[in-house]
Amino acid sequence: MPKRQPPPKSNGKPDPLQAFAASAMPQCLCMNMRLATRRLVALYEARLEASGLNISQFGIMASAAAEPDMTMTRLAQRLELSPSTLTRTLRPLEDLKLIETFADEKNRRVRRVKLTLEGRKTLKRAGAAWAEAQAEAVEIVPPKLVDALMGATAKLPV
Repeated sequence: MPKRQPPPKSNGKPDPLQAFAASAMPQCLCMNMRLATRRLVALYEARLEASGLNISQFGIMASAAAEPDMTMTRLAQRLELSPSTLTRTLRPLEDLKLIETFADEKNRRVRRVKLTLEGRKTLKRAGAAWAEAQAEAVEIVPPKLVDALMGATAKLPV
């Protein structure tokens, strides 16, 4: 275990690093967005808990169900995930038999993803809980504010 460093000795002068951190962190857009996201995720996950899905799994399943013949490439693009991250993220849903991935019949290099019958039932049940969370969230965070934020952050490099 690494040895803990003692706090800097106070010589009566303000610590410049402490002053920087105290002034920068409350203004840090990234930290504030992470905090806001954590709060929203907690709301959605509390409502989704009975369905057995977390908000990420719900989003993946809803996105997969949104288009017939969904390919893995298209799903990764839609979720803004790398293909390898998507594969890792899908694995628990596959293990639960909620989704299945398979090679396209005409082009074996193309992988497709779809909800199983159990996945469709689970998504339908979770949809009601999501709608409840969505209604609560919209009351707190106006959709116009979210639209403005999404428009602004779309300009950021990925």
